[in-house]
Amino acid sequence: MKIDTRYLVAGGVAVLVLLAGLAYWIWGGGSADTSQIAGECKPKETYEVTAADYTLGKADAPVTIIEYASMTCPHCARFSRDVFPPLKENYIDKGHVRYVYREFPLDRVALAASVVGRCLQRDAYLPYVELMYGEFDTWTRQEDPRAAIKEMARRAGMSGDEFEKCLTKEDDAKKVVAAQEVAVKDYCINGTPYFLMNGKKLANGEIPWSELDEKLRAELKTKGVNLPAPPAATAGTPPPAPDGSATPPATEGSTPAPTTPTPAAPAPSAPATGGTPNP
Repeated sequence: MKIDTRYLVAGGVAVLVLLAGLAYWIWGGGSADTSQIAGECKPKETYEVTAADYTLGKADAPVTIIEYASMTCPHCARFSRDVFPPLKENYIDKGHVRYVYREFPLDRVALAASVVGRCLQRDAYLPYVELMYGEFDTWTRQEDPRAAIKEMARRAGMSGDEFEKCLTKEDDAKKVVAAQEVAVKDYCINGTPYFLMNGKKLANGEIPWSELDEKLRAELKTKGVNLPAPPAATAGTPPPAPDGSATPPATEGSTPAPTTPTPAAPAPSAPATGGTPNP
């Protein structure tokens, strides 16, 4: 599989711009080399989960799903609200799937939200992510994104003083950006949400539960795990898409990485809910 060079460039430039922009907002200065990345991108088909990852489920589960997501991605929020609950109930909690959440911030607001999450207790991070996505339509529409994130952090258990101190942690921001650079290089990720299943691309963009369930069953079968057939659809269940497809194109079901740098500003601008289209 090959990815158009434009997409790799978009992801790489986005990473560099993020660090420069957040540095200006929080640390009072900073710049980044936004030279473009050239060449074809061939994604790896292997993966490694480390102690730095945020995970749910058994470490020895036969299937590992890795999600790359941005806190300001509406498609990621919909996945969290609509698809993740049955995934957790039917696969993660039953030991079939280990779920890994990885940050892929598409703007300064998303990066700041990720940094704040890292200042919480480690076992509070994923509940904080769930809270952010659950209240996505509320906090992302506030005129002051910084104040909005601060209020969400308060609801997650962080005091005002802890929040202000957290935003001075340049090392955490650099860790997020470094991990994003690796994701671009290793897996050619160009938007969010992006899913890997056992190291291979599962979906780029939104994936409905019916399709995810089907693909998980097929993957588990290759691992010698045969699950009972899913219950028959009941009255009122929406029919499948007319064309038979379940995963929308990346331009409709994912938030693309921005392709052009945005000037640094003293405070972050409100996140765009749809992302900046790829060229």
